[in-house]
Formats: sequence, structure tokens, C-alpha cells
Amino acid sequence: MSLRNCAVINYIHLYQQNWCHHVYHTSRFSIPKNEEFQICLHVPDYPLLSRLSLQCSWELSVILQGHEQDLLEWTRSCSTLVAYLECLQNLIMKCLESATAKSLLHSGERLTVESYKHIISELETLSQENIVYVSNVMNEVKLQAIDSAARCHYLTLLLGMSYPSTPPVIQVDLPEQVAIGLKKSSSIAGIYKSFVQHVTALQKFWKSMDEIDSKCWILDPDNPTRKDSHRRIMIGNNVSVQITVDPLNASERPDIKFLGSERAIMPFQESLAENFEKWNGEKDFVQNLKFVLGLSEFPAAPMESGNSQDLVQKGDCCICFAARLNGELPSRACNNEKCGMMYHEACLFEWLQTLPSSSKSFNYIHGDCPNCGMVT
Repeated sequence: MSLRNCAVINYIHLYQQNWCHHVYHTSRFSIPKNEEFQICLHVPDYPLLSRLSLQCSWELSVILQGHEQDLLEWTRSCSTLVAYLECLQNLIMKCLESATAKSLLHSGERLTVESYKHIISELETLSQENIVYVSNVMNEVKLQAIDSAARCHYLTLLLGMSYPSTPPVIQVDLPEQVAIGLKKSSSIAGIYKSFVQHVTALQKFWKSMDEIDSKCWILDPDNPTRKDSHRRIMIGNNVSVQITVDPLNASERPDIKFLGSERAIMPFQESLAENFEKWNGEKDFVQNLKFVLGLSEFPAAPMESGNSQDLVQKGDCCICFAARLNGELPSRACNNEKCGMMYHEACLFEWLQTLPSSSKSFNYIHGDCPNCGMVT
């Protein structure tokens, strides 16, 4: 079907691709403003239009978005296919002439057809398997890259109404210090190329983090993402260590911070001081970490016991009986080596404030441990 020079009635040429199923094709659908769109009509009950379905180009689908009810109503009210096409053309003309069609809006502002065409042409340069999602109004594009270890990494681009004059907003599952260096290009293909280069450069980093997650008891983050470069790991009875790995130098010794009572962390601090310079970048990350901390193995994460008598699990706060409070893990510990219970700072502060025996000095408060009674 070809519509030329805005003459819907006079210049309709239908041809059926399949006479049994009444599929009508068009190569060009021309309207004013020199716009052309491709459409395909499926009319299984021709000449009745009750089950007519319309397939069209991405450009036209954006223009028609929000008018689905009109298209459905015309299959009931239009007596002929020509009448339906005339209604369709008038709708497209109205949307383009008003330049305020809801389907062309992004964040309350107008997105031009030219911008839309430019985005499509850019996406066509990418492999289809790398395109995960494209919003109907083309203001959001999600792409993926699969690395050599079959890990999926995602890049989301939020396109503004002035794209490509202004670069898109980038959301990416890369460590923050790496994401900052992502090329701020006005080209989707350019940004994706830079993204893939960074993914390739971070293979050793993600291999190390995956090894940590599989062999250690991770307290934080709850559900690590590809952008997280830190882990809090349980290493002993109410003792944990927080490590921060440099994504660009993943084989080097990480930053290490101990959390627990002074008595409990002392043996680990002594081992780290002794072996600090013996970190071997050629060895596996977890093997190195065990060596510098003086561990034969990392403690295994406990299985769900289902025992109602187990009020406090390892890593939980001994006051609120929970691991997290407003997203924070327990960070204060009793110095009694026979106790060593962990507390959220907020829980402990509130607890000590209620005790008449507690003493305050500036911003510090001292009092008895809620578990063993020792001054903390």
C-alpha cells in the first residue's frame, strides 16, 4: 500500500502478501512534513475490520503511543479499510503538527522526530544481542556486555530532549571510581565502546570478588553488585574485617580494617603487621588474605537453624537481635574476651543513656556491657 502526497483516498494501492490471511503491506506511508512510515495491516476477516491489527516502524509506534484506544475504536466504527487509513493518517498529521503529542514527550519536554530517528540509527550500529531494553519513547536504553567469564554487565542511558546535542545520563554497574572515567560521549556507540573497554579491564577485579563471595562469610553488602569494591567478612567469634579492593589493581593488597573488641582483634592485627609486606599478587586473592590474617580457613556462614532459642546469631546486635539497623551493621564490641558481643552504635548509646551508672564525657558515654556487665 502506498500513500503519496497526502492523498489517502485517491492514491491507495493495496496488495496482499497472503490471500488466505489477508495481510496487506505498505512500503511507504507518506504524509505532510515529508515524513514516511512503513506499516503492515493484518485483516483476517476482510472486509470486516473487527480483528484488524497494525504493525509499524518504531518511529510510527512512538507517534501513536497513547492513541491505542482510538485505533481500536476505528476497527469498529470504520466501514472500509480506506476509511480506517484516513483516520490513521489524520491522527499522525495531528500529532506531528501539534508537536505536543504525549508520545513525543520526555520529562515533560518535546522529543523531536529527528532525535528519535538519530537514536534508531545509532542502535542499528550495535549488535541486537547487546540491546536489552529500549523504552517506547526512546528516552531510556539499556545495553549489556558479556565478559570472558560469561558475567553480564549493564549500561543504562537516559536520553534528554536535546540529545544528541547534550550527552545522556549514564547508569552503569561499574565501581564508582571507574565509572567516573567512562567516556562522556554524545554517541551511544561511543559510550558503549568505552563501557566494554572498562569491563575488559576489570576482569581480574571481578574474579577476585567472586572468589571472596564464594569462599567467605559475607556480612556486607547483603547482595553484592558488580560495582561494590568492599566486603565485610567474618573472621572469628564476633570479629570481622572490612576489605576494600582497588578495582584497577585487584591483585594488590587491599585496604583492611578490623571490627570487634580490642582483645579479639589483637591476634589478627599482629599477624597482619608481620605479613603485611608478604602479599603475593601472583597468588589467589583469598589465599593471600588468609595468609596475612593468620587463618587456615575462613569461618563458614551458618545454616538457618530454625531454633527459636537462638536469639542472637553471630554478627547480630545483642540489644536489638538484628544484624542491620537502618542499613548499618554492629560496629561496637565488648572488650571482655569472654563476652565480645557486638552492638549497633545507636542501640548501645540508647541503652547506656538509660543506666544511672553510665558516665558521659563530651560526646562519649561509658557504661556496663548489656551482656556481661563489664564497663565498656
